[in-house]
Amino acid sequence: MIRVASRAPLLSLLLLLSACTTTPTEWVRSDTGAVQRDGDYKDCRNIAWKQALDESSSTRPLYPPWTGTGFNSFGAPWREPRTPSYFDRGPREAEFTDYCMRERGYRLQAVVSSPR
Repeated sequence: MIRVASRAPLLSLLLLLSACTTTPTEWVRSDTGAVQRDGDYKDCRNIAWKQALDESSSTRPLYPPWTGTGFNSFGAPWREPRTPSYFDRGPREAEFTDYCMRERGYRLQAVVSSPR
């Protein structure tokens, strides 16, 4: 019984790791080859990057320069320093990229591996 009990944490860890795996996906559109798809994806990433940057609060001027960086120890005592959304814009950029690709007619599909 001691051996069975000592395997339980290992089994739990393996189950947890298997739950964390994801299926690889790729953008597909029936009338588009890989070169066009990669170009569209690059365009969408660039558009998404700019849009996410425009939405972030750090694109606005910060006076004095350290205000809003999270390192502001000179701010008003009743207000906590705020980190600009500039540092949190990655998820928003991913949403914009996804939207752009879907608007161009692409959809995400699981990558099918070829048999060896």
